Amino acid sequence: MKKSISVLLSLVLIINIFAVFSATEIIDVQAADYAAELRSKGFPESYIDSLVALQKKYPNWIFEPLNTNLDFQTAVNGERKNHSQQLIQKASGTSTSMYCSCSKCKKNGNYVIQEASNWVSASEKAVKYYMDPRNFLDEEGIFQFESTAYDGTQTKAGVESILKGTWMYNTEISYYNTSGKYVTLKSKIKYSDSIMSSARESGMSAYYLASKIRQENGGSKASATAVKGTASPFQGIFNYYNIGANSGAYDGLAWAAGYLRTSKAATLYSSYNSSTGKVGGTKTSLKSGQNMTWMANCGKYYRVRLYAEIGGKYVAGRTGYILKSDLRTTYTGTGGSGWGRPWYSPHLSIKYGARYIAQNYKTQFTGYLQKFNVNPDSDTLYSHEYMANVAAAASESKTTYNAYKSAGILGITKTFSIPVFKNMPNDNTSSGSNSGSSSSSSEKRNTLPCITGLKATGSDTQRIYLTWNKISGVSGYYIDIMKNGKYVRYGSTTSNKFTVSGLNSFQEYTFRVKAYKKMSGTTYYGKYWKGITYGTRAARVSKFRSTGSNNGAIYLAWNKNARATGYKVFKYNPTSKKYVLYKDIKGAKNTTLKVSGLKNNTKYLFKIYAYYKGNNGTYNGYCSNAISASTKLNMVTMNSVTSKSKKRITVKWNKAWYSCTGYQVMWSTTKNFSSNYLSVYVKGHNSLSTTLKTAQSGRNYYVRTRVYTQKNNKKTYGSWSAVKTVKVK
Repeated sequence: MKKSISVLLSLVLIINIFAVFSATEIIDVQAADYAAELRSKGFPESYIDSLVALQKKYPNWIFEPLNTNLDFQTAVNGERKNHSQQLIQKASGTSTSMYCSCSKCKKNGNYVIQEASNWVSASEKAVKYYMDPRNFLDEEGIFQFESTAYDGTQTKAGVESILKGTWMYNTEISYYNTSGKYVTLKSKIKYSDSIMSSARESGMSAYYLASKIRQENGGSKASATAVKGTASPFQGIFNYYNIGANSGAYDGLAWAAGYLRTSKAATLYSSYNSSTGKVGGTKTSLKSGQNMTWMANCGKYYRVRLYAEIGGKYVAGRTGYILKSDLRTTYTGTGGSGWGRPWYSPHLSIKYGARYIAQNYKTQFTGYLQKFNVNPDSDTLYSHEYMANVAAAASESKTTYNAYKSAGILGITKTFSIPVFKNMPNDNTSSGSNSGSSSSSSEKRNTLPCITGLKATGSDTQRIYLTWNKISGVSGYYIDIMKNGKYVRYGSTTSNKFTVSGLNSFQEYTFRVKAYKKMSGTTYYGKYWKGITYGTRAARVSKFRSTGSNNGAIYLAWNKNARATGYKVFKYNPTSKKYVLYKDIKGAKNTTLKVSGLKNNTKYLFKIYAYYKGNNGTYNGYCSNAISASTKLNMVTMNSVTSKSKKRITVKWNKAWYSCTGYQVMWSTTKNFSSNYLSVYVKGHNSLSTTLKTAQSGRNYYVRTRVYTQKNNKKTYGSWSAVKTVKVK
């Protein structure tokens, strides 16, 4: 008995040792396989170990090389062509080797201050450190290589986690306006709301915008020049992203104010009468080119504050009122170069600043590229860079990492575009090396069964859910997605279910899956199951609304979904208590509908969703919330409109067939009643005529009438009758 127990324990021990050994061996083989894949993509050897470690921890992360085709030292020299383009904060704990000590950047033993009170030029060593992507291939530094494009998985909670520790955290937007009054936005939105809506509108990543704002102007208090709202002469002007702050925050405020200036000799008035729209008081003559900042709109005038640039500083002058037509307004408004300026509230700055970044940094689609413009597709190599701070991209990356971590979404699919240079320090592998084939001689292909039953079980706006039949004894499965006519590896899983994320809405995708098994340094593969195609859904149609109605019809409208094949509109049936299809509208651009044949003075409910017809089926978007709209009371018909005496019109109409309070009659000298019109209310259901007085004789007048009911001092109207014309005696 003892001998049997001993043998059993020995077997258990051997099995456990073998199990540990096999698991470790499999992990090593998986790492080797992924390393080969990275090499085949074009990553140099010095990138491999770090990326393999990241992929092991975050298997859904995708790494793509951005081949700059630039010699690394040449790129560093290009970035340092102007030393003031690369700045670093002079602070305790920072090695002096990170500060540039050339004759222009260090004089009389002191480093030349380039910006604020403690920003100096970065040394070549510092620029090399922050330009070398290999120094940041860890889970905190990698996010400077993530796309700045909008990501629907990002949340308000994630934005709040970025803002935590600043005055913006969980706070409604309040600020000093141009008159020095502390106000709160009427909509009472929080900073996180502003950032989320600006991200959706601009197509920028919400986390990127929040990180950018925190990097540029974050702090426990709103004390930074660009956001405090009290910086003279730009009181009430804000620039949360420091756009245009080439040599300091005041430059950025001048940019955000819109560079108002006189385009000719003009006059500044000290007072304005809002009742009459006229100016007065003290007059100040201004020359062409006088700078000023906007304070308020006052009819055809602006209220402004004059300023001048003296010795590199902005000096405030008088305030007053000036004709808009006397000013250069090229850089204000929402036109091509206006960007919504002047930015007289934090929300405007956040909203239009996001649009500006999205439009002007298309090829600089990561935080790294906005700091170091080395994208070969850019027309402004080594310039047009968002920030001078050499460490900005690395710093923002850590902020983004913390946001993802706090939101619990670090592991979702993300794509990182990591720059690769030629002749990088301590790297003998060229950026285009294919050393290490993606399939080694130890791999045994097509010796496992082919999977069966691959299908999509559903989708949402950015995800497609795949499943297939399990194969016993395999290590896992590889999932490929087709891009540009070729399959590329998307991910792997040990389960027979997989979620493909980060997709476009209303688009079909094709997938294939194969099994693999890794044993004793050898990888065994199954054949691919034939590719399947499935599509994503779309979000709810936006701004579904009623644009008007008459006595028998309701007019609906909604915003276009450019990827839609069409839209389906549903009308609620109170008998069946269900929404029934009313109209299938073909074409993405067709965004209006007249719902006719309705009862007068009746409330109706509608819903809508967009749909997309792909090669493999039709995909419905999410249905909108119900909207309600009501038809108007029946139209009244006029019997006659005559003029039998001077400056008099006699109007007669048919009696409304339902009970009402009375009738409204309107007359005008303009056919569309846009001006010169009067109206009278004729009380009583049975009152069917009235005589109108006109101001003129011998000219045409236009007349129309409609029914009304009044309850609790509120009038409800029917639709207008047809218009009749009469020439008054």
